Amino acid sequence: MKAINNLSVVILLLIITGFTARSQERVVISPVKPEAGQTVTVTLDPSVPGGPIPANASAVTLKFVTSNFYDLPIQLPMQREGGKWVTRFELAPYAAFATFSLVSGNVTERPAAGKLFEVMVFKNGKPVRGALFFRGGSLAAQMGKAPGMRAAQAALYEQELAAFPDHYESQLSLLLYKESLAKTDAEKKAFRQQAYDVIAAKWMSAPSDRGNINKVTMGYLMIGEPSRLDSIRKVVMDKYPESGLGRDLRADFIGREKDTALRIRQLEAALQAETAANTADFSSYHDQLFELYAVRKDAEKTAYHAGKVQHDTTSPYLPRFYKSMAQTLIDNNVALPLARKYTAMALARADKWPAGLIRYFPETGHIIPKVDDSTRRAVNAQARGNLLSMTGLIDMLEGKDQEAAAQMQQALAASHDHETLENVSRFYRETGRDKELAAVNALRLEELKASIAKQMIDRPAPDLSAFTDLKGKPVDVKKLRGKVVFIDFWATWCVPCMQEMPYIQQLYDEFKSNPDVVFMIVNSGAKNTLQDAQNWKGNKTYSFPVYYNTDANVGEKFGFNIIPATYVIDKKGRVRFANIGFEGPEVESRLRVQLQMALTP
Repeated sequence: MKAINNLSVVILLLIITGFTARSQERVVISPVKPEAGQTVTVTLDPSVPGGPIPANASAVTLKFVTSNFYDLPIQLPMQREGGKWVTRFELAPYAAFATFSLVSGNVTERPAAGKLFEVMVFKNGKPVRGALFFRGGSLAAQMGKAPGMRAAQAALYEQELAAFPDHYESQLSLLLYKESLAKTDAEKKAFRQQAYDVIAAKWMSAPSDRGNINKVTMGYLMIGEPSRLDSIRKVVMDKYPESGLGRDLRADFIGREKDTALRIRQLEAALQAETAANTADFSSYHDQLFELYAVRKDAEKTAYHAGKVQHDTTSPYLPRFYKSMAQTLIDNNVALPLARKYTAMALARADKWPAGLIRYFPETGHIIPKVDDSTRRAVNAQARGNLLSMTGLIDMLEGKDQEAAAQMQQALAASHDHETLENVSRFYRETGRDKELAAVNALRLEELKASIAKQMIDRPAPDLSAFTDLKGKPVDVKKLRGKVVFIDFWATWCVPCMQEMPYIQQLYDEFKSNPDVVFMIVNSGAKNTLQDAQNWKGNKTYSFPVYYNTDANVGEKFGFNIIPATYVIDKKGRVRFANIGFEGPEVESRLRVQLQMALTP
């Protein structure tokens, strides 16, 4: 272990030295040891030789790769100042560590091959809590699977624990590393038991606290034992049934009941324990009954339980909460006056609509990300379009077609986003306005094409020879030349991947007879083996061709770290479109247009 630690220290010194030398030449990060509340300035001097971004670059963006600077967007545009490119950002009270690269067009600048620029946060000259832990996590993105990477991570976890002995995540990460080095089963079991003890201690520190239980469940996920989560929830339900968390978990348990009549009886029986003092603990019960009675079109009971559903009035999600309640009522055509009330309350807050990824931690509260003015205007306009079109649907359901038509016109003037266009199309379709419906469909297609055209990229496709068919036979890459190749990376455990599959199948059915298009639905190999791909039940459900990836670095080569990840490669072997994550039903039309554009010379 000592030899490994010495090696890791050497690796870290090399990394740090490399960062320092390069940043002094072209990229300067100041102050060197920034503290929370201070402003960090990142400056690129393209006139200094040694970097790929040219002096005549038209635009440069700072792109965070790993970061806990949650209030900042993933990309920060840099501004020209005296021949240099500069960007500035303030460090939030919880900020600890981030890595980034600089991007200009298709050019990415890093301090060294595979490495990233760093910003570590300090207090009184020492790294703040979590900084070294986050730095350890960043090494996977910086070093890939290079020898010594995990040892270097472990060294950082040890440094974190030397400064903060109770740092939970570092404790577990270091024990996992030691377990991986253990020579005997007895040693492995000993380290695993220590991990159990760490998680148990965390649990017992606040056994019925929601935030603490989230840490406990995260711990079991870290050590690869998600099956323990249900048992944890059951213990909380059984031992702390009258706590807020215990009641929430009981509501979740009842929510799994498929017999809706029995589910309603169980929920209403649980409400017998509700009092004025504990009514907040029963909000999730009322929420389920609100949904169930809405489906049954029982307006009186739907309205009653809607009034008992509680939501934090200081939450940034309050407008979205009102919208969700209204949408349930509209979808079920019930309690429409209440739907109108909720829609109006959401519309009154359209200028405060949630934007970006809002995170919540017990120690910080809600973290509101900063967005630029154009993004804020777009989010607000989309919210207005959604809510005006929802008001139009309420008018339609109440038989007020003229009022509905006026609302739909206002909605279209506000936004042409997918949801607004869907609502407007529904109105035109259900009221027989075929001419208007055709115009909206044409508008939808043209705007989609314009949006996709802006997302078109142009970079060489990685080598695909690491793909095999389900028999383990390598793909003949020669047969892919001159073809448009559609690649979708997935894994058996990935829920969004499974949600996307029906839409991939529809696209395959549409293009399978085109000799210029090849579909490759590729198991990424992340936590999966070839046998996992072979045994996937989707092989019996879908007819598209399934492959398996054997290259552990495929994500780095293609540019993804989450799945599903879908790519369209043109006939010249250039990646033209990249899609990360599952965006819902609209993925089908988006990918269709991408394929059509890749086929067009």
